[in-house]
Amino acid sequence: MANDDGGPAGAPSRPPWVAVLVAACVVVGVGVVVAIAALFMGPSPQPPAPAPTPGASGEAAPSAAPGQGYSLSDPLPLAARPVWHAAPSAEYRLTAAPDELRYVSDAGCRLSFRAGPLQAGASPSNAAPRTTPAPSSASASPSPDPETAATRGALADAIEAERKASSSVGVTEQGLVVVTTLGSQGGPLVDMAGAALTVGHTDGTATYVRLAVRAVPAAHAAVAIEAECPQPEQAATAMNHASVHAYLADH
Repeated sequence: MANDDGGPAGAPSRPPWVAVLVAACVVVGVGVVVAIAALFMGPSPQPPAPAPTPGASGEAAPSAAPGQGYSLSDPLPLAARPVWHAAPSAEYRLTAAPDELRYVSDAGCRLSFRAGPLQAGASPSNAAPRTTPAPSSASASPSPDPETAATRGALADAIEAERKASSSVGVTEQGLVVVTTLGSQGGPLVDMAGAALTVGHTDGTATYVRLAVRAVPAAHAAVAIEAECPQPEQAATAMNHASVHAYLADH
């Protein structure tokens, strides 16, 4: 016997809300599955980009901390004339002088470390080699700061003293920078203005000289290192050796 709704005989009838409930559960279940799949299959979060390194992409690196070194324009913290302390290697023998350390080597090189008064004539106008014409007013570069100007003038005075003591002196290179230290060999670096000279003698021979000079206007002083050798390469090496094994200090 069949039911009135056309279903098989004996089968219980279902209310309409049951079908609605089943459909809703299916929709919710599908949504949960889709959400979980999107969570695991989506792109993983990227870590934040690191901060740019100083100097990268044209950014200037921070300058050295104050006190690590003194350029030609930085005043030295000396109120009185400084003194040299030097101890070159065993190949140099000391031939002492009260205000000037002098060393000689078996290879014929001589090293001198001097400290004296700053000459009144030390000025920017004396700093250029005599073989270099003065620039015109239209193309003249800005005047150097007082500290640099004093050092250039003191270097020019040292070159002039070499000219007066020798038959001929040629300045083969100027504008060199020699580095020594202050207070100890491991102290702050101190830039000195340098020059290379060829000194002629009356017998036709030549000696090669390296000069390094630094003015200390606050102490009304100038300090110098001089390396003199038979060959130019020896003079360059001797100057490097001298500056590494010497330092300036207060009295």
